[in-house]
Amino acid sequence: MNEARESFVIPEEPISIQTADAPTTQAAAQRQREAAQAKEPHVAEHASERLVRKMRRTMLDDLAGLASTQTRPTSFRPYKQRSQPLEPNQLTLSHLLAATAQLGHAKTHVQRSYEPLLYGMRHGMAVIDVERATLPALRRAVQVVRGIAENDGIILIVGTRPDLQPAVRAAAARLGANGFHVSTDRWVPGVLTNAPKLLAPAIQHSASRNADQLDGEEAPNTAKLASQLYQPDLVIVLNPTENVHALREATQCNVPTMAIVDTDVDPRSVTYAIPANDDSPRVAELVLGVLSKAGQDGLRRRQAAKEASEKRERSRRRRAKRD
Repeated sequence: MNEARESFVIPEEPISIQTADAPTTQAAAQRQREAAQAKEPHVAEHASERLVRKMRRTMLDDLAGLASTQTRPTSFRPYKQRSQPLEPNQLTLSHLLAATAQLGHAKTHVQRSYEPLLYGMRHGMAVIDVERATLPALRRAVQVVRGIAENDGIILIVGTRPDLQPAVRAAAARLGANGFHVSTDRWVPGVLTNAPKLLAPAIQHSASRNADQLDGEEAPNTAKLASQLYQPDLVIVLNPTENVHALREATQCNVPTMAIVDTDVDPRSVTYAIPANDDSPRVAELVLGVLSKAGQDGLRRRQAAKEASEKRERSRRRRAKRD
C-alpha cells in the first residue's frame, strides 16, 4: 500500500517568486495590448480612406480623355469669380447651373417672346434652357466683346444694384482704358443723348482744376471738349429692368447693347441678349468675368498686331536705307 500511495503522489508545482516590479510590468503590458487594439480600427479606417481616394484619382484619370469631368480645378467656386474669373474656353454648362442661371420668374411674368428660350415650367416657375439658349448666346457675346476690344472700342458696363458694383468695377479695371462703368444707384438720363450739356459742369470743373498744369495762357474750351466726347461702342447692362433708360438711349444713339435678360424682359429690346437669371449676383459675376477676360484677350491681340506692324515697319526702313 505504501508503494501504491507513493506512485499516486502528485508532484508539487514550482514556486514562483514575485518581485515588487512584477505587477507594474504586467499592467504596462496590458495597457499596451489595449492601446494596440484601440488603434486597429482607426488604422483600418485610414487605410480604407486612402484606398477610396486612390480609386477616385484613378477613375478621374481614366475618364479625363473621354468627356468633361468635374474636378476641383474645374469646379465652380463663386468666392473666386471676382478676383480669378474663368477664361472663355473654360466655361461649361455646370458653371451656369451652379450659379443658378436657369432660374426664371413665375409663369405669369414670362414674356411671350421669351418662350422659345425656355426649357419648361416647374412648380409654376420658368426654367431657362441653359444648354440651347444661354451658353450659345454667351459664346457669341464673348466673340463680340473680344472683337470690340481688339479694334480699340470703348465698352460701358452698367450695374446699378449695390451687390453688382464690386464686379462692375473689377471688370472695368480689367479692360483698362477701354472700359468704363456706371455703378451709381441709378442711370442718369441723358448720359448718351445729352452728354455735352449734362457733362459740361464736370468737364469745366476738371479743366479748371488742371488749368495750372497746362502750357499756354488760353483757358480750355469746355464746350469743345464736351462736343468731342466719344460714345461707347458697346453697352453691357447687368440689370435691364432697372436701366430701361440706358437701353433706350443706346438704341437712340445706334449703340449696340448687351444684357443679362431674365424671363420678365423682352429679349428683342437688346442687341445681344444673354438669357439668364439677372437677380443672382453669382450669375452677374460669372458672365461679367468671362466677358472681361474676352476683352483682355482682344487687347492682347491688338497689342501683338501693333508690335508685329512696328516690326515690319522697322524692317522696311532698314531695307530702304540699304538700298
